[in-house]
Amino acid sequence: MVSVKGQLDAPLVDVTAMQQDYWERQEVKLPSLARLHKPKGWKKYFYKEQAPKLVLKRLETSDWERINNDHYTLRKSVTKDMPIVKKITAKMDNFKELTKKERAFLVDMDERTKPMMLSILTAMIQEPKMVYEEVVLMYQMLDEFDAKTLVAIVNSMTSEKASVANAVTQERTAQINQMRQDLRTTI
Repeated sequence: MVSVKGQLDAPLVDVTAMQQDYWERQEVKLPSLARLHKPKGWKKYFYKEQAPKLVLKRLETSDWERINNDHYTLRKSVTKDMPIVKKITAKMDNFKELTKKERAFLVDMDERTKPMMLSILTAMIQEPKMVYEEVVLMYQMLDEFDAKTLVAIVNSMTSEKASVANAVTQERTAQINQMRQDLRTTI
């Protein structure tokens, strides 16, 4: 490394550490619910409407096991229909027009999987504490933009968990392989 006068010995930004911290806990604002949280009394003259927020956390393995057990029959029926979904998504990837039947099937699949998604959302919401029925009511009151944003954030947090778990597995595998090589060289 070239030394430059006045150079700081600061570490480089660790993007993987930032990603891991980012998916651990996330705040989501819901502007469509701001109309329900108007200040009351004399405060309404000084404070403006504020969008309420949810604090989502990454799910633990035990939470995933509980959700999978609760929705076993739903997961089984969705797994049966996955070849059809893959065919439709392949058709969409090629920018081909979907038939009315295919669109209806995707809408039906979305409606069937909504209880599982709401269960995942219930488990992910850390603040405020909510039960399943309250999450369903909140989700129904959201406008389309906020609902899609919330679902996208839940999907990104769950898929990020999988990518981080994969990275940790690869790191551990590399460590084990290095230990095996060290052991072979000493023998």
